Amino acid sequence: MEKARIGIINGTINMLDLLLAKDAGLYAKHDVDVEFDFIAGLRSIEALRAGDLDVVVSVGATIRAIMNDDAPLKIVQLIHHNGPHWVMGRPGVTSVLQLKGGKVQAGDKGTEPDVMVRKWLTANGLKPDEDVELTYEKSHADWTDDGPAPEEDGAIARTLEREVLEAKGFTPLIELCTDYPDTLIHGLTVTEQTLAERPQMVAGLIKAHKEVSQWIDDGHPTAIKFIQDSWGASAERAKGATEFLKGVFVSRLDEKDFGTVIASSAAALAKPPITVQRLLATVSLD
Repeated sequence: MEKARIGIINGTINMLDLLLAKDAGLYAKHDVDVEFDFIAGLRSIEALRAGDLDVVVSVGATIRAIMNDDAPLKIVQLIHHNGPHWVMGRPGVTSVLQLKGGKVQAGDKGTEPDVMVRKWLTANGLKPDEDVELTYEKSHADWTDDGPAPEEDGAIARTLEREVLEAKGFTPLIELCTDYPDTLIHGLTVTEQTLAERPQMVAGLIKAHKEVSQWIDDGHPTAIKFIQDSWGASAERAKGATEFLKGVFVSRLDEKDFGTVIASSAAALAKPPITVQRLLATVSLD
């Protein structure tokens, strides 16, 4: 069995497929022994290139690394597409302009939520890092019904977390993936060396994601039970989460999925866009 060290964004439900595939033994079924490290954005790319990780999931950071210095990276599979991310305003904050002079939690630095929050603030006349202080916390593990509320004036919440914060008086200000569709996507990124030397490991990961994404779309009992156990949700809320997230967890490699984030990254860096052919690599599953 081959080992794979994977850098994932956080331990929230937006990483459901990865966490569930490991817990349910789907990676092991395809002869891959997976370990996770919570790391994202540029830091994950640096760890991948240094050999400290075998796989990362940050598509935008991958694209920007290729644009910056032709990093020898390839994406072999899309696994997340438009996972919901709300910016929630603390009690009393019901509009973006009320964030001026305050703090907004923007995920991990250099990730797509960070990029989208900056776009959103700028589009509303606020200067990121000047009018609004951006803080970087990957997730709020204590966002439970009886846990503390975030300290920021605005904070990112995902499925299940939104309901918890609404109960604490927070207001949804924007759903980032609705306003900026096809920007927040995740995939399996490997180095060209790993792709050449360990094709069976890469193929095993892809096979596991094909299975687990179908489980989630089908509301498989194992997926529902995992959500209950991992995030303290009732069976009803867990089932509702799988229904809400249908179509978010995928396993495909379609060139059309990557055009928006390539264009967004090129604009952010003021560099020419790369071709999608430079970004993607097809892996044989035989």
